[in-house]
Amino acid sequence: MNNARILRIILVFFVLYGPDAYSQTGTLPEGKTGPAKHYWGDIDGFLNRQAEVTLDLVRMSLVRFPPAYTEPFERRMALLMIDGVLHDPSAPERLAVQKFFHSRMELVLKGLTENDVEKGAMIWKLYNHGFIVRTSTVTIAFDLVTGRSAGAEGFPIRDALVEQIVRHCDALFVSHRHGDHADVRVAQAFINLGKPVVAPPEVWAGKPIHKKITHLKRDTLETQELPIQNGERSLEVVLYPGHQGQDIPNNVPLVFTPEGISFSQTGDQSNAEDFAWIDEVAANHTVDVLMPNCWTTDIARMIRGFDPELVITGHENELGHSVDHREPFWMTYDLLRNSVAPFLLLTWGESFHYQGSNSLSSE
Repeated sequence: MNNARILRIILVFFVLYGPDAYSQTGTLPEGKTGPAKHYWGDIDGFLNRQAEVTLDLVRMSLVRFPPAYTEPFERRMALLMIDGVLHDPSAPERLAVQKFFHSRMELVLKGLTENDVEKGAMIWKLYNHGFIVRTSTVTIAFDLVTGRSAGAEGFPIRDALVEQIVRHCDALFVSHRHGDHADVRVAQAFINLGKPVVAPPEVWAGKPIHKKITHLKRDTLETQELPIQNGERSLEVVLYPGHQGQDIPNNVPLVFTPEGISFSQTGDQSNAEDFAWIDEVAANHTVDVLMPNCWTTDIARMIRGFDPELVITGHENELGHSVDHREPFWMTYDLLRNSVAPFLLLTWGESFHYQGSNSLSSE
């Protein structure tokens, strides 16, 4: 990064947030005002406070610059600031990070409670590779988890919040067995309310919940019906037989809502041999929104195979991974710089109102 760009970043944030963001007086963690303290000899305290200050600026930026097809410089900068905080090896243990995550998931519940959709779909990005999609008739969850995979006490969202979110959903699709995609507490909350959970047969095998999981046929050609809302409606689903690596079954559902809008979330799809069916998806079906794992095998080829109207990536900054495998937003930007489809990067708790292909050309 050259000196001119660094100066531009400093000036932008000075204009946006004013000198108070950098002064030696401000709001302390307890909400009291007074001179900022020094942290000589307190490295952990220093890093905690640095995360808090940075994420406060991130919150303000995300409010001012929400997801949009034409992305302002300030929004991209905010996402890269998140990268910086979350690539601290101790990030999931830091109170500022935990509060940030919890507040972002509270935003999801607020959005589900307050937002009805008349046209298109509202899409929320959750932790890791989780998404919730709502149309005028249905609400579908993909790989919804609590955050336990981060491996830090205090990081996962509380069970009560999970239950409230689940009450707003009609079905859950689980891609594969790994804990950053499959959370038995979440699945049980769906089952308790009589709502279907679709997963590969090996997920939770040997546990009591397994017999209550829906195991659709993994077939590239067959369109199956999934009853929801106590049988009053149904989803049409093509369940592609994906894999993570060579041996782990990874469901890649293509879900059609009653309105005819289609969504596919790829889980940890990462197998070169599966391009035999990936390359043919668009030849057989129309895909409106593709939600791939950002680190998938040859993401450009995957996008060409699905040929979606819009790409929204997932799996950035999984805190249960080592720092080098917490794929940052900047890496996703690098990978998608030549994308053949419009794409959006969202962080935890953000939403985007997809209104169809006509809205893409009008932005």
